Amino acid sequence: MQVVTGAEMQVIEKKAFAEIGISPLVVMENAGSRIVQVLKEEYGPLMGKRIHFLAGTGNNGGDGLVVARMLLTLGARIKVHLVGNQQKLSKENKTNLQILRNLGVDVQTVDAKQLGKLRFSLGLADLIIDAIFGTGFSGRLEEQLETIVSVVNEMKCPTVSIDCPTGVNATTGEVGSVAFRANLTVNLGFLKTGCVLYPGKAYAGENIVVDLGFPLRHEGHRFLLGDKHLSWLPIREPWSHKGTFGHTLVIAGSPTYAGAAYLSSHAILRGGGGMVTLAVPQGIYNRFSPDEVIVTPVSQTTAGTIGVPSLQELLALMQGKDVLAIGPGLTREPEVVQVVQELLRKWDGPAVIDADALGALDAEFLQTIPEDKRSRWILTPHPGEMARLVGRQAPDVNAHRLEVAQDFSQKWNVVVLLKGAPTIVSGLEATYINSSGNHGMATAGSGDVLTGLIAALVSQGFDPLKAAALGAYVHGRAGDVAGQKGRRGLQASDILERIQEILQ
Repeated sequence: MQVVTGAEMQVIEKKAFAEIGISPLVVMENAGSRIVQVLKEEYGPLMGKRIHFLAGTGNNGGDGLVVARMLLTLGARIKVHLVGNQQKLSKENKTNLQILRNLGVDVQTVDAKQLGKLRFSLGLADLIIDAIFGTGFSGRLEEQLETIVSVVNEMKCPTVSIDCPTGVNATTGEVGSVAFRANLTVNLGFLKTGCVLYPGKAYAGENIVVDLGFPLRHEGHRFLLGDKHLSWLPIREPWSHKGTFGHTLVIAGSPTYAGAAYLSSHAILRGGGGMVTLAVPQGIYNRFSPDEVIVTPVSQTTAGTIGVPSLQELLALMQGKDVLAIGPGLTREPEVVQVVQELLRKWDGPAVIDADALGALDAEFLQTIPEDKRSRWILTPHPGEMARLVGRQAPDVNAHRLEVAQDFSQKWNVVVLLKGAPTIVSGLEATYINSSGNHGMATAGSGDVLTGLIAALVSQGFDPLKAAALGAYVHGRAGDVAGQKGRRGLQASDILERIQEILQ
């Protein structure tokens, strides 16, 4: 599903008006009919239901007024609360408002000084429709509107927003103060980024996208990951063998983080990889029970990590491997950084670079790597690691995760998987926003499982961008399935054990 920013949607509509010659009033009629169809499917039958509208002065308010008129013909009991300066009504809004008044609909201008009256009126509603701003909002609501929205949020009945909840930035998902809490948001034309990025996603509720009755052209390459992307999985031929699905070298682990090595390496096998060799410092070798993973001890530093003593051994292990996964649990010891950089300089194949291996990356080092080699790299930072890479603070990265991931991937020609809610996967060709996952996955080792899963997909022939995107989605779906018994207390090993179910 394609995703656009609020600003992009406004440009798309203006181009349609200019190039196709379609009238904004016709677009409102089309939008209204599709919104009504959604309301019938979600909350019908609507006859006799008390449906209250909060309508702004722009065309989002106009969309709401069209919906109100159409619901009137279905026998709904309609009341419209006008919000904002009524001297600034758009032409289309004014036209539809006059039609409603001609039909005798109860239309009242909201007075922020008489909130008791508004609270009482809304308390009688069976359904409340938010048509105040849509994609046209950014910043912080005015004080009076903050108060009005707070009153609406007190109501217990279902709530629906048209295009984007009032108070949510339709591009970034930011909320300046308060925002309309919708159970459902009907996105017109395209899904809006502000409705899938937090905190906006939490206010949008369920997102439904409806068309506007005419073709919309947008050349962007930003998509929401969903079940349909599982169709990317290729058919595994009956005559396949373990070599068909690649041999991955995992370099991971240290005395404190042996579990990271275990989780990442076993996730490759659960993800369908053919063979896995796991290189670990010799001091933790005996902590791995004999199983399907080929565990190989390498020389270690006095701190018990990989380092200069293990470099030649690791270079030898890279021979004949198809994919490199490096970083989980290595620590940030100086020698680790030195060795990671040397390994990445010598490795020519696809690589998943995670966790402590990301500490070896900076602008100076990246500039020494040929662009065609970097194009095969997948970086999987969390916001703190991304902040170091781009020279910003973690909260700032989190607030602008879409922009940050896109900019870094474009600058360095690498695939970036920025972990978090939601995870963003960006490369030169496209950007993907993940729709799966839950708060229970915020647990130690979850990222290590993701590293292995992505490496598994690369080893089966996926290009780096699609491997990272599908890996993020499958990882989240596995977490959702594992979390059905309870998300609080979910463990990374629970996610690991569910991958096979999603990839069947």
